[in-house]
Amino acid sequence: MNDVALLFARLLLGVPFIVWGVMKLRGGDAKLVPVLVRMGMPDAKLLAHLVGLCEFVGGVGVVIGYPARTVGVLLGLWCLVTAFVVQRKNTSELLSHVTMAGGFFMLATAGAGALSLFHGAPTGVFAHLP
Repeated sequence: MNDVALLFARLLLGVPFIVWGVMKLRGGDAKLVPVLVRMGMPDAKLLAHLVGLCEFVGGVGVVIGYPARTVGVLLGLWCLVTAFVVQRKNTSELLSHVTMAGGFFMLATAGAGALSLFHGAPTGVFAHLP
């Protein structure tokens, strides 16, 4: 597969997650906390910050291309859970989350390509990580 196309796809998938994560970590969690409280989640403020951290770290993993397969699967599952738990009443948002999940699962299948950290083939201790 074309490595430039994989890089472009990784940027389109990863950068929004970096932005969303930073927004939540810098106080943008104010919108998320009431949603988590309505869902009955304990310590909604801490959970909102954990969501932001996961989105940020996952987005960075996608953009740098390592560990692209693992992060692709995890963010794909993340999008599906968000779609069916949080967005189930909003068809447009539900479908957009399912679409993002498809992109992440495709990334997990295709891999990061040569234009990524370790050129898509880590060595040493990093080769043993998922």
